Amino acid sequence: MQWREVLFFITVFILLTSQGVRARSRYEYPFSQNLKIEPGAKVIIENLSGDIRMSQGAPGQLIIGGKKVIKVPSERSAEKEAKRIKVEVKREKGKVRIWVKDGRHGDRVFFGFWKKVSSWVDFNLLVPPGTDLEVSSTSGDIRAEGVKGEIAIKLTSGDLCLEGFVGSTNVHTTSGDISLKGIVGRVNIEGTSSDLELSGIKGDVDISVTSGDIEGRDIEGNLTVGGTSGDVEIVRLRGDLQIFLHSGEVKANEVQGGVRVETTSGDVNIKAALQEGKDYQVDTSSGDVGFKVMGNNPFNLIIDTASGDINVKAPLIINSISRNHLEGKVGKGGSTVRITTSSGDIELSQ
Repeated sequence: MQWREVLFFITVFILLTSQGVRARSRYEYPFSQNLKIEPGAKVIIENLSGDIRMSQGAPGQLIIGGKKVIKVPSERSAEKEAKRIKVEVKREKGKVRIWVKDGRHGDRVFFGFWKKVSSWVDFNLLVPPGTDLEVSSTSGDIRAEGVKGEIAIKLTSGDLCLEGFVGSTNVHTTSGDISLKGIVGRVNIEGTSSDLELSGIKGDVDISVTSGDIEGRDIEGNLTVGGTSGDVEIVRLRGDLQIFLHSGEVKANEVQGGVRVETTSGDVNIKAALQEGKDYQVDTSSGDVGFKVMGNNPFNLIIDTASGDINVKAPLIINSISRNHLEGKVGKGGSTVRITTSSGDIELSQ
């Protein structure tokens, strides 16, 4: 290759890359559409990239608002991009489907590093009371406030916040934090890598997470948690508690219902008010266990540990005892508290 050809390619390279480093401005193009929909209709919204906000509107009226957001070096380029991106709305029997056509996710890339255009669509919906929602997003946050109806959410990358929602809730997330507050209705959550915060829930809750911490407060309903890795902390639960965890610490305070906790690795601390006819069982392969009985109700006690100390701070009538086993009752007996650990200390108090 001659030096003139080398110089030519270098010049072209510099010209191209100089376009990529030009400062990009942000341009916004709002849109709005009003639709009359029948009671009980379902609204389906699909967004590739951008935030979705939903709140309750007037009966029988769906308002689809939002904005197209473009980041490019010039306004002319932004206008061209905004015209290309279409927000489509289609009525079907008992449904309204909303999606973005020809949207681009993230930046366009040239030669592996030249970034010129970013574009996405942010939605802001007002939905009638009693409207069921089906929402999916690849990248962006989702938020819903004060909505009444069933909701199903599929989110690949982004945070989710639901507040003051009335209706059953089904959530599937791949990456992003989840916050649910003041929900009335059954809740089902599946997350791959997500931290979860629950508060003021009235309804049964079923959670399955691969990795992430879980915090729940003031829940009225049965709570079931399954996870691979992450800590679980529950405060004030009026319902049965079931936790199946591979690795992580479990703390449950002021539980009024049955308790079943199984972990492979991690400490477990439970404070529960015993109820007649309920089971209370903690089983961990490796970790210390603390169990505090609230109130003065009588109960039966069975403790087993392959390697660890046993400490009971209660007026226990002992039926049998050995280095790694203890069995007895407090008062006349009642509900059974059974604690087992392969390696770890156990302390029960009342």
